[in-house]
Amino acid sequence: YKTEFSHEGKTYELARFTVEQLGFPSGATTEEILDEKNLEKLFADYTLTNKLSVKTIKDWIYNDEGDSAMEASHLFQKKWFKYFPNINDLDEINHVLHTFTDAWNYFPHKSLSGKSPYQKVKEAYKEPPQNETPSKKEMPNVVVGGIEMNWKEYEQMLKKMEKVQAPFKKWIKKDLLPEYEHYLRKSYTDKTVAKHFGVANIFFDRVLHVGFVHLDLVRKAFIQKEFPKWWQTHVMMSNLSEKEVLSSLKRLFEFISQTYDIDIKKFGF
Repeated sequence: YKTEFSHEGKTYELARFTVEQLGFPSGATTEEILDEKNLEKLFADYTLTNKLSVKTIKDWIYNDEGDSAMEASHLFQKKWFKYFPNINDLDEINHVLHTFTDAWNYFPHKSLSGKSPYQKVKEAYKEPPQNETPSKKEMPNVVVGGIEMNWKEYEQMLKKMEKVQAPFKKWIKKDLLPEYEHYLRKSYTDKTVAKHFGVANIFFDRVLHVGFVHLDLVRKAFIQKEFPKWWQTHVMMSNLSEKEVLSSLKRLFEFISQTYDIDIKKFGF
């Protein structure tokens, strides 16, 4: 190529890079390459390059942990979220969450035979051969409490449960939780109030979700073991240990005992 600034003809060769040379020895999808770049930029923006790397994130994802896909996803979220403890802006949180969600969806998982969730979804929904017509897919059956039921039966059960739960839910939302917050504010700082009230709020949301219809029916094992363990993999914006969650529940149930004259020994306190 001859420029107007030179009398001598010069030849320039464009740089060519293979996927392997860009750091993907086994090949990569466009999404993987973009996600690596997005992660690198995120780490640079938050000065985390000395603490986090793309390799670390890919290792976490490839060697995901958990008894279910949901639990594995929550555990992954807990791992990275502790590096962003001071983000208060909702748009920032959404941006960070979106970046890591993309990484989870597009990077390979050992549990998926080295493929990504995105690749597995594409395989599951690829078009059928031309001589076949796609069959109408029915909703899968649901197993609740060891009983298998179809989706319609499950929806009917949920509606019935919501109706039965209504008085209990009203007591929690309109009476118990407001009174508990008022009680906490008389003795504790805003930060401590937020912690204990947050545990109480999430606890009762979980109680209702599981299907308990009265406080007396909430199992001791659910309070003492199941909920504190569940917290570790499902409450992303918290670093409370199982012991700390249980300690907060003890405070809650002591308040319930004092205010509503309920014997809490049966709950393990």
